[in-house]
Amino acid sequence: MELATELPLIAWALRLAGAIIVLLLGRRLARIVRELVKKALHQAGLTDSLVSLFTAVTYYGILLLAVMLALVLMGIPITSIVLAVGIVVVILGIALQESLSNLAATVMFLLFQPYKVGDIVQTAGVMGIIKEIQIFHTVIMTFDNKLVTAPNGKIQDSNIINYSRLGTLRADVNVQVSYGDDLRQVKQILLDILAADERVLPDPPPSVVILDFGADGIDVGVRPFVKLADYWNMQFDLRERIKERFDETGITIPFPQRDVHLIQEKP
Repeated sequence: MELATELPLIAWALRLAGAIIVLLLGRRLARIVRELVKKALHQAGLTDSLVSLFTAVTYYGILLLAVMLALVLMGIPITSIVLAVGIVVVILGIALQESLSNLAATVMFLLFQPYKVGDIVQTAGVMGIIKEIQIFHTVIMTFDNKLVTAPNGKIQDSNIINYSRLGTLRADVNVQVSYGDDLRQVKQILLDILAADERVLPDPPPSVVILDFGADGIDVGVRPFVKLADYWNMQFDLRERIKERFDETGITIPFPQRDVHLIQEKP
């Protein structure tokens, strides 16, 4: 009678011991795999926040499997365990729907890399330098030294203009001249200004084009290609030099004019 009572206790103790061993081995394995994943992700050049995300997912994923295996050893049916885990996942998915959307966008950014840390981008109504790609957000520093934290899901739904990807940009500057000015002279002056600037790249070659016939004058486009570092300064300096040369050569930059007609009533 005592032996029959002791056998279930021994079997239960063995199951408990096996479950404890599985948990200890699972935690040990989770730590080893976490370090391996962390090293691999750092070598891949991911940001610290993303490395922390994937290492945490790896670590707790292995722990979860170890806990499930331990529960099976304790005699709990695997179907009950899977059902319980599924219910928890569904509840969390509903509660964290927006966060999961941002997380999915982060994964897409990692796969296709529309931008990386240090790139100059314009997206979600913000233009600036990418400072950090976090788990759910991207931190952008604007050119007036403000930090903007934008949800990755919102960025994914917006157009992303990457100014840094190709390394060169066309620094467009548009200017208007009067209809009475000599267009050949205007184009030659603008080309001379571009030729004298060392920042203008020879390939692709710069160009000066007639854009449109405006209400007050002729719209002329100046199209030099420059390196990214010279993009904004080139546009600022080019406008200043154009104004100076036009003043020297008598080229007129028109301003809106209106003719006012007075109607005199008859007495």
